[in-house]
Amino acid sequence: MEYLLGLDIGTTHLKAGIFTTRGEPVAVKLAGTPSINLGEGRAIYDPDELWNAVSGLLTEITSRLESGDQVLSVAIASMGEAGLLVDARGKPLTPIIAWFDSRGKAVVDQWADSFGVKRTLSITGLTPDYIYSLMKLLWLKQHEPAVVLRACKWLCMMDYIIYRLTGEFATDYSIASRTMLFDVKQREWSSEIAEFAGLDTELFPKAYPGGTVVGQVTEVASHSTGLAKGVPVCTGGHDHICGAFATGVIGPGKALDSLGTAESLVVAYSNIPKLEPEAVKGFGVGCHVVSNAYYLLGGINASGLSVEWFSNEFGSVEQSLAEKRGVSVYDVLIEEARLSPVGAKGLMFVPHMRGAGPPDLDPDSRAAFLGIRDYHERRDCLRAILEGLACEFAFTLRESEDALGLAVSRIQAIGGGTKNPLWMEIKSAVLNAPIEVPAVQESTLLGAALLGGLGAGVYRDEHEALAETYRVLYAYEPDPQLVQQYEDIYQSYCKIVPLVRQISHLIGEHQS
Repeated sequence: MEYLLGLDIGTTHLKAGIFTTRGEPVAVKLAGTPSINLGEGRAIYDPDELWNAVSGLLTEITSRLESGDQVLSVAIASMGEAGLLVDARGKPLTPIIAWFDSRGKAVVDQWADSFGVKRTLSITGLTPDYIYSLMKLLWLKQHEPAVVLRACKWLCMMDYIIYRLTGEFATDYSIASRTMLFDVKQREWSSEIAEFAGLDTELFPKAYPGGTVVGQVTEVASHSTGLAKGVPVCTGGHDHICGAFATGVIGPGKALDSLGTAESLVVAYSNIPKLEPEAVKGFGVGCHVVSNAYYLLGGINASGLSVEWFSNEFGSVEQSLAEKRGVSVYDVLIEEARLSPVGAKGLMFVPHMRGAGPPDLDPDSRAAFLGIRDYHERRDCLRAILEGLACEFAFTLRESEDALGLAVSRIQAIGGGTKNPLWMEIKSAVLNAPIEVPAVQESTLLGAALLGGLGAGVYRDEHEALAETYRVLYAYEPDPQLVQQYEDIYQSYCKIVPLVRQISHLIGEHQS
């Protein structure tokens, strides 16, 4: 049999999947991403530990293949922005700095004041923010200048795994679009930004479209992973954009809700909008993984994380009950949340645990429970979290529609959050729109695998790949009664959020 293999390097988990050319999953394996929390908003990944985890995962999944089976290609999806410096031999000079690592905050204002917000946006499609790779590099220049001088390449997560598999330095347009160093209109590294930052464009790997063969599995990598030497390795792309591809979000008026630790909204379109602050509204604009398409990207920095945080800190009772019943703690928590009424008895939650995303970017905004009374229970808190996440996403989606002048009539949803039916029901009602969940749950993995299929010539183009592989598992239709109830809650939420940001800034001033 002939198969396609996809990798997904995520914030919390690493995944590997083998798929048939019709998009049917044959085997999917998962491991934890070996992250290191340094405290105070800083986090890193050890490059060797990451590679050992990835190669172990590949060894495990390739062991499922039978004699005569053939992997036609490998492609990688990964988180954006995170990256490391390597020397000319590919040896890491720094740890991999996580996308959400906050050290870049120290240089954002300097960049915005000196190079300019409008000029940055007009070239890169991005508004200066600490998460982008450039801010990490500027911080390294200030604090570890000798290391930067020794560096040969800056590699994002996908690029590093490509290098370990092939010995080649390469990236794709969608990952490059998240560095704040890439000219999204010209689809090349920006010499203007690099020069102003005191960097050389040679520091960055050559960028290719998604689904481009950039090397083959080396003999060394073959021994480490179980992959046959010579298997083509292709560019995949930014994880959320790979997921958008697999669910058909590649044209105007289509939107993806990718629910992971962070939640991303991806709206696809054909023509790049006017890259001005008033038009883009803080959303990121980037190159899609397919054809000449573009995307608008927004989302919630701490979506699944908000639920996970609540479970870890306050869910000990539910955890014990789940262990006794042999089910997931989230199953028990969802049951509890269903017992709380719509509106959670007047309790509201703003999910800014890692700041606020577009359209009102504010890294200093904080999460908040509002309206707590002595009769509120854990079930009310959890329901408020789900409702707050739904309201935040609805606000983000509606602002993106306004930015593009496009109406979105149906949302494709992927990721772990789709396994929470209560969350999906609430969100469909708040949005007053159907939410479609694809049959293949691991859409990001599948998107990477399909890009590998394009590189290997399995499909003529992205449209044939989708025609062969996309199927629907379930569609959540908005409940008219819930729609009416949540409209008032949503309007209240929109009025509360600016006040929460003001309070957050006051807290920040007190701490400083």
